[in-house]
Amino acid sequence: MLEPISDTKKNLGSKSVTAIAVTAKRNLSLAIYGLIPNIRSTVKMHPWETGAYVVIILSALLARLWDLGSRAIHHDESLHAFYAWSFASGHGYEHNPMMHGPFQIEASGLIFRMLGDSDFTARILYVIAGTILVGMPILLRKRLGSLGSLFSSVMLAISPTMLYFSRFARNDILIGVWTLGLVVCIWRYIDEGKNRYLYIAAILLSLAFSTKETAYLITVTLGIYLVMIRLSQTWPSIRNKIVFGQVSPPFAVYIILAGLISSISRVLNHSQESRHAGFLVMLITLTLPLWAAALSVFQNTPLLSWSNLILATPVDGGGPIGAPLRGGNVLATYFLVVLGLAAVYLGWRWRWAIWWRCTAIFYSIFVILYTALFSNPNGLGSGLWQSLGYWVVQQGEARGSQPWYYYFLLGSIYEYLPIILSVVGAIYYLRRKDALGRFLVFWAIFTLGIYTVASEKMPWLLVNITLPIIILAGKFLGELVGRIDWRRVVRVRELTFAACVPLLAIMLYVAAFYNVSDWRLLDTLLVVSALGGAIGLTTMCGFMSREIEGRNLVALITLPLVFILLVLTIRTGWNVAYKNGDVPVEMLVYTQTTPDLARLAALLKEPGDAVTVTIDSTNGFNWPWHWYLRNNNRVNFVSYDGASLDNPPDDSVLVIHTKNQIKNDSVLLKHYSEGKSIKHRWWFPESYRGLTPAKFLRGLVDRESWRTAKDYFLHRKIDSALGSEDAYVYFPRGSSTTFEVSH
Repeated sequence: MLEPISDTKKNLGSKSVTAIAVTAKRNLSLAIYGLIPNIRSTVKMHPWETGAYVVIILSALLARLWDLGSRAIHHDESLHAFYAWSFASGHGYEHNPMMHGPFQIEASGLIFRMLGDSDFTARILYVIAGTILVGMPILLRKRLGSLGSLFSSVMLAISPTMLYFSRFARNDILIGVWTLGLVVCIWRYIDEGKNRYLYIAAILLSLAFSTKETAYLITVTLGIYLVMIRLSQTWPSIRNKIVFGQVSPPFAVYIILAGLISSISRVLNHSQESRHAGFLVMLITLTLPLWAAALSVFQNTPLLSWSNLILATPVDGGGPIGAPLRGGNVLATYFLVVLGLAAVYLGWRWRWAIWWRCTAIFYSIFVILYTALFSNPNGLGSGLWQSLGYWVVQQGEARGSQPWYYYFLLGSIYEYLPIILSVVGAIYYLRRKDALGRFLVFWAIFTLGIYTVASEKMPWLLVNITLPIIILAGKFLGELVGRIDWRRVVRVRELTFAACVPLLAIMLYVAAFYNVSDWRLLDTLLVVSALGGAIGLTTMCGFMSREIEGRNLVALITLPLVFILLVLTIRTGWNVAYKNGDVPVEMLVYTQTTPDLARLAALLKEPGDAVTVTIDSTNGFNWPWHWYLRNNNRVNFVSYDGASLDNPPDDSVLVIHTKNQIKNDSVLLKHYSEGKSIKHRWWFPESYRGLTPAKFLRGLVDRESWRTAKDYFLHRKIDSALGSEDAYVYFPRGSSTTFEVSH
């Protein structure tokens, strides 16, 4: 059983959450009515655009709400939902970096206070975030273009990754909102120079650091881009000081760094105004103290190992993971203070009146969330140091242990439409002087790079990689469509050409994938006919293309293929979100609680407190039961790992891990009827491991490999059985309760 929490803390948490809930209800309508005119005044749109966005956003909301509570709750979801319920129930909340930042716990707790607790409401926060994300390209409409913004919203709405994780109680979709919001603030500030974008950025940045530690990677990404821009602005003067053949490479690097620092100093001294550099200064100074725990990287190196100081407690290190111990606390405090004073000094030199307001906004939100509305003062220390320290330690664990090509594989299965468009778009924008286009290319490549290099690779992190790819693809597609001369496209020749493109794709598909292993005459004729038709169509299209204008020709080839991929993407999203949402034939589903366990949980909740339940907590089997049986006060969580029972427990229901059931079955049958095996959690069989360049190249010319890939891509057919970790459920002899296993 979970340990009880004191009444004092319970009352404090209950009053705090209730007050927040009441305030939220009172101000919700005011916020909505205030937001709409602000958007309308900021973004001037044609009526058809407004209507299109309304349809897209409402469709996205419906898709994310549809059948939301039916999927079995994932292990991670159950943790987040349970502690949010505990917080909403007045039990308080103590920040633990294992579950990342406190925002999702406290925000979901607020939702529980307003709407009640259920699997449905446990996912509402993420539905809201995912829907907001779909509409956010509107705020970049000036840079993306009318069509680019619209297409970005469409792809965010139908993206299988975004759809699935907008219906999943993890904080990655929240980080997507904060990230895109920061990008919007950067470009709106660059274009308009209004201080309000700095204040909004401070809010978003604080929410990001209060949501998940990937905020550090986001800050690095945006910071490096702004440094590159500043460097490009000052490069001519720096370049004149570097004479090839006369300056050594180390000294050249020194000249570049010195020039960059001098350039930033001119901004700090107000001798030169630069919006890029100003935003960079704000980004650095607001977050500088939060980087203090990065010092723990050196605790096992010659720099600090001699001191025996523990700056980030390792796993099984005798203290909270990632926290400093004993003398390490002194050094950690000192380093935090030094970085904090450095941030204040830089802010004072830059624009003090603006900087202190940004800082007040940032740390007010940070302190309120990490202290759980001031009920847990220790949360401030864990937020400032342990958040980063925990994940510094965890990098050595390499959770997931996925191969380096993991995200390339996931992307090709789920995000093929924006990936193809973004690859072509990257080439296009790198050859043009389009500032946002080049930023999107940098953002997409750099994000893919850092998550590929990072030791922990999980499917939900694909949200961060997919986001810039979609925005880049949307902008490029918008420009492609915007350049079409529609008066010439709607002629017979052009329409015929466009119709031939999908027909050609179908014929090539038949020729490549039709099974002719027996080489029967009809099968052979079908393949030969498909090849002949493809050759004929290609020839005909070649002749027609001579009479079609270049920009229209590109569009007539691209748009039919985009339409095909769009339909396939919608199908893929439907399958992963609804059909296979808790069945790990999908790589995106990864490791998932089984539908059988969810059905059993529903059965156990029906009689209420009359049911006494014992759950074997071996290998973390107490989750998601803590969430499912949260309202049952007669649940016992006991580890039977390695134990041999003399007498069976006297409970209405017993759920025991398979490895403990085998040796205790004879004892259990004295009180219970024969146990039924259920899969507790199951996972995708990772047959993709061990892929080498040689295997990949052989697969490109092996027709059987093509068909295997096609069968998985279209039908999710896999050769290996799903992996699982199982349990047995026992009911007392003579019990009228029946439970049938479906999987």
